[in-house]
This record gives sequence, C-alpha cells and structure tokens, in this order.
Amino acid sequence: MKNYFDKFPDSYTESSRRMIQTPGAFARSALFYVQETGYLKLKESHLARRKNLESYLVVLVLSGSGTLMYQDTSYPLRKGSCFFIDCMVPYYHQSSSSDPWELIWVHFNGSSSAQYYRYFSSKSAPAFSPRAFPELQEALEHLLEVNTASDLSAEISSSRLIVEVLSLLLLDITENHAKKHPVQQKMAQVRHYLDEHYTEKFSLDTLSEQFFISKFHLSREFRSLYGITLNHYVIAKRITFAKKLLRFSDYTLEEIAEICGFYDASYLNRQFKKSEGIRASDFRKKWIN
Repeated sequence: MKNYFDKFPDSYTESSRRMIQTPGAFARSALFYVQETGYLKLKESHLARRKNLESYLVVLVLSGSGTLMYQDTSYPLRKGSCFFIDCMVPYYHQSSSSDPWELIWVHFNGSSSAQYYRYFSSKSAPAFSPRAFPELQEALEHLLEVNTASDLSAEISSSRLIVEVLSLLLLDITENHAKKHPVQQKMAQVRHYLDEHYTEKFSLDTLSEQFFISKFHLSREFRSLYGITLNHYVIAKRITFAKKLLRFSDYTLEEIAEICGFYDASYLNRQFKKSEGIRASDFRKKWIN
C-alpha cells in the first residue's frame, strides 16, 4: 500500500517524493506541524488546483518555470522564486510546458501560523525571490528528511524547521521592504538614536525636528513598523537597563532611577510594576542570592 500512495503520475520523475503526516495531540495544540512535505521534478506541464484547505503552503522553485494564480492575480515563477499562501483561498499553480519545474514544498499549520501569515501578507506579495533562497532550500530539504519518521521527535524537529523557514521569509521581506521605503529607513534611524539615548529626556517635538518628520507621522510610522509606541519603546529600554542594575550593582533605587532616565524611585517602581507586575524593589529582592 505504501508504494501505491507514494506513486506520482507519469509526468513526475522517479526522484519525486512526498511525506504526509497527521500530528499528535501535543503537536496539534502546541507546535507548528507538517501536513505534507515533498519534492517533485516534472517531465511535462502539470496543474494543481486547491481551495478551502486549512493549511499554509511554502513552495520553492528549484528549476524550471510556471505560474501561481492567487486572489485573481497571476504571478510568474522561475528558478529562485518562492511563494507563501493561505490555502483557504482558492489557488492554482501550473508548470510551464516548455520548461517544467522542480519544486520543494511544505503544507503546514498550527501554533501561530495565522499570525505569521498575516504579517507576511501585510508586507509582501505571495510570490517573490528571496535572497535567503539557499537557506530556505536547506531547511525544506532537512524538513523532508525529518518526516521520513512519524514520532514526537520528528514533530519537534519539524516545528523548529518551520519556524526557521518562516523567520527567514519574514526577515527577507522585512529587510527588502525597508530598503524600498525611505520612511522605514527614517524609522530605523530614529530607533537607533533612541537605543543610544534612551536614558536622556526626549520629546516628540525634538525628535520630529531632528529627523525632519512631523510628530503625527513619526508616532504613526514608528508604531506601525515596530508594533510599539515611541514612549513604550523607551520605557522598555529603561526597564531592561534597570533590571541589570538591580541585579548586578549596589546602586540605590534612587540612583538607578536617575541613571536609567526615570529620575525618581517612585516613578521607577510604578513603571516597573506596569511592565513586570512587581515593583523594582521586589524584583531586586527576588534575584538576590
């Protein structure tokens, strides 16, 4: 029976293979999990059409060319292309008849798959040519090998590799998006400045003047890009610095507050409790040997 299910149509080369998995209870509740992973090399054109699948799909084009149709848009694909899609949305992909393609792919779900995809789709078209293609290919090849087994060890390794694939994709499109958008370059400069000067007093007025951007756009773009307000970003940096001083120095709370930019122990304690759920003084007691 195994040979029957592993067999591909005659349009596929003999080296083509796929692994279909059913996650265990722990993997389904806590991990990213593989539904199907595989490799194919075609001898002629082939079309795959799907919809309403509770699955996310990442495909790399190793050679050849073809087309992805997704959300009423056609995307040409060639060697070095990649696409990442939500398979609930109707789609099809078809290899060129004159240049049949070679693919490696994974269908997956679980954990925070939807959140990863939501972020990806907000920054990128479904198909693009990632600079991290070799690293993505290596991770998918490893994923295929890991799934020759069906046990908890394979599920844990698969989850780690899916995270690696998703991280590579998101880093690639985020860095590429930043290069294409001057506003993001400006926000990176603002963040670098805050990283160097977070213990100092600052205001939106001074930042907007220094970086030649209105207060409204500065606040909106920073939060949009980094998911946090300017004020909360600075407070988080100050609290992280305070944690180090609370654990590894003999400074008093008043001195730590001054050094970190909180300026008095009462304000330090209030902000610390908002962030960590306990006062700075109690945090220090918990970490004293």
